Amino acid sequence: MKIKNILLASMIAGASLFGSAAFAANVGQTVTIDLDADGAGGYNAHFGNTYGSADRTNTFTDKYMFVLNSNFDSSTSLTSSYLASSTVKDLQITSFSLVKYDPMTSAVLGTYAGTNTTGGGAHPTDRWELTATGLSAGSYFVQVDGLVAGTGGGAYGSDLTIAVSAVPEPATYGMMAAGLGLLGFVARRKQAKKA
Repeated sequence: MKIKNILLASMIAGASLFGSAAFAANVGQTVTIDLDADGAGGYNAHFGNTYGSADRTNTFTDKYMFVLNSNFDSSTSLTSSYLASSTVKDLQITSFSLVKYDPMTSAVLGTYAGTNTTGGGAHPTDRWELTATGLSAGSYFVQVDGLVAGTGGGAYGSDLTIAVSAVPEPATYGMMAAGLGLLGFVARRKQAKKA
């Protein structure tokens, strides 16, 4: 009798584990994006994804990969709108980040987290922003995590702007040192006049 109860409980627990796994699929994608030259030494890219009603209640992790060949600054934003018509179009974005990684080992070398700027109210548009300065040459990806909440799926769009990183010229350091020296000279002279 006792073995029967244990066996029955084990079967129910096992069935519940298999049943819940079917509802928690990750339907994300990993793609390489094209960086379009902006004519000023930087780049722009536009990307996004659309999920249908079959993806409802699934999570997603989308990765948009690119390579930088020198030092840059970047800014990116993401928007996902809510729409209620014959079906509800809604994605809940849970994370937005820029990740530097080693393409040989897939090791993460650095992460820049985005900021959720979504407003209040019923069913607001998801908005995220991210700024990362002083990016060095290497492999990167923008990662978008979320949940397909709408009965009709949902969509998001993002834009990435990359600009040449401002690096001070050697003359800038020379002028800064000369300015500090001049301030020190003036301060010493004032102190000598008081004495």
